[in-house]
Amino acid sequence: MVSRRRGLALLDVIVGSAMLAVGLAVIISMSSRSLSRQANAEHQITASWLADEILSMILVVGPDEYAKTYPDRGRFQPPFDTFTYEVEIEDESLYMPVSAVATVSWDAVGGVHSIHMETLIARRHGEVVERIPAEPVNREERYWDAIDARASR
Repeated sequence: MVSRRRGLALLDVIVGSAMLAVGLAVIISMSSRSLSRQANAEHQITASWLADEILSMILVVGPDEYAKTYPDRGRFQPPFDTFTYEVEIEDESLYMPVSAVATVSWDAVGGVHSIHMETLIARRHGEVVERIPAEPVNREERYWDAIDARASR
């Protein structure tokens, strides 16, 4: 009778160990996949920031000056040197918006990944106009007026 209980206890330990091993294997597999996806998401966010920076620079400098001054492809400066970029500026006419396309690529598991961002940029014609509001904006006054209006209800 004692040997039978020992055999059952040993069988319980073996089955429990096997279940623990399977559970740990599943957890490790899931965590490695989630880490891989998190790294990919971080690269996508960084690439979208970099593409947005390129398009903002085209907007600030102007499409004509950007095409003359900056290269249309290359590698970003460190710490973003794992990313490459390509810029396409298509100009149909003097009075139509310019199409600007920025593509940012990086190497990842499974090959090269990329983000493609595009926008239309209108040209400025005529004299440069100062963009100053007619009256100064007093944000604090607007804020306190809204609080007073809510309090009086």
